[in-house]
Amino acid sequence: MKSSQYNTLIEKEDGSLLLFNGMTNAILKVEKKNVDKIKKILSGKIKIDKDIEILKKGGFIIEDDKDELSDIIAKYKKFQFSNDYFHLTVTMTTNCNFNCKYCYQNQAKEISIKPFKINNIKENTIDSIITLVKEKIEEKKPKIFSVTFWGGEPLLEKEKIKKLSEKIKKICEKEKVEYDAFIITNGYLLDKMTIKELKDSGIKKLIITLDGTEEEHNKLRLLKNGKGTFKRIYENIKNASKEIFVKIRINVFPHNIESIKRLIDKISEDRLKVEIDLRQGEMGDNKKLKSFTLKEFAKIESELYNYIIEKIDYYNFNPFLKINQARCDATSINSLVIDADGKLYKCWGEIGGISKEIGELKENGKMKLNYRKNIWLAIDPFDEECKSCKVLPYCMGGCILGKVLAEKYSVIEYGRERCLPIKYNLEEMILLTEKTYGRRKNGIRK
Repeated sequence: MKSSQYNTLIEKEDGSLLLFNGMTNAILKVEKKNVDKIKKILSGKIKIDKDIEILKKGGFIIEDDKDELSDIIAKYKKFQFSNDYFHLTVTMTTNCNFNCKYCYQNQAKEISIKPFKINNIKENTIDSIITLVKEKIEEKKPKIFSVTFWGGEPLLEKEKIKKLSEKIKKICEKEKVEYDAFIITNGYLLDKMTIKELKDSGIKKLIITLDGTEEEHNKLRLLKNGKGTFKRIYENIKNASKEIFVKIRINVFPHNIESIKRLIDKISEDRLKVEIDLRQGEMGDNKKLKSFTLKEFAKIESELYNYIIEKIDYYNFNPFLKINQARCDATSINSLVIDADGKLYKCWGEIGGISKEIGELKENGKMKLNYRKNIWLAIDPFDEECKSCKVLPYCMGGCILGKVLAEKYSVIEYGRERCLPIKYNLEEMILLTEKTYGRRKNGIRK
């Protein structure tokens, strides 16, 4: 037996030891009196002991000839060609009612290799999608059919979302396939009636962005007429979170840290049942508002999640609940992004003209694919640096879009960091996960 190369050992001030294994996401706390023995088992000095089975179960020790990197690559390839899961991202419109300072579509225009056009999805495209979904479910027989409704601002096309979601839901129910649907929206149009209509149509999740409290949020996320959006969005989130799962996405910049903390205070005071997703804010070439480097953001991210845990006593933090099979769905053979004009892509980050389509959806629901699809299926996400990185089982090679844009289309510079912040704050995230687990175990969770 040997120690896994993806073990992280954290020695705590009370003399105990915290073990984490990146392959299994297992976390094991070792009491002070057992620390020396566990260290000897991990180093191979003790070959026979009752605790060896516990360590084997958690993946902390493995067979001498086991190649964990091969396991990771095999897991990725199995996911890539699995029929268990089919994921569609549907761009309802490339139009938006906001004029956000960091809008990725505005940034995309700067490096676009084709003109960016405002399109709203047409009825015949919706009919084609419904036909495509029916055929794919009958052909692939997936366990889960997932749909992301995307924009622009997708709720500008609410009636079309309802129609499309209701149709897909019925197909999934007939074929006994789980339907998993969510919307990424700015939340401005999310009134009570809309919440009910979306829920009835099968939408289970909402992702809505708030970038701090009113003053800072309204500097970044404002209507096209220049008016602020915070009050209305926050009220909509309060109503929606009572009926449906809501994830609040927060873009973190050097200038809005204190505002984010005040927003967390507000969420705690109102006891909103939401998940919080911190993201590294990027401003492109806008020099008026600075962005963090990934390493800087990793430090701030762990500090803010600690603040969330301290302030929201019912918050359940655990980024290790799911064992990742890939960084995202983009390289899966059963994942597609459909633009509002019916063009097909592999990543929603391509919408806006920064890449090239892999095909087109025809009116009969058939897909006409081109040779570019093979770029995504053939690209190797694991660079040499990735193969020796301790967080590889979590990050699975980083952002594939960045790799494609750099290596295949030369749109961005080669070597640009595609990693996740956990590369720099893994230990802090493990400790925060243990902290919330201990709180739940002691009955503090409400």
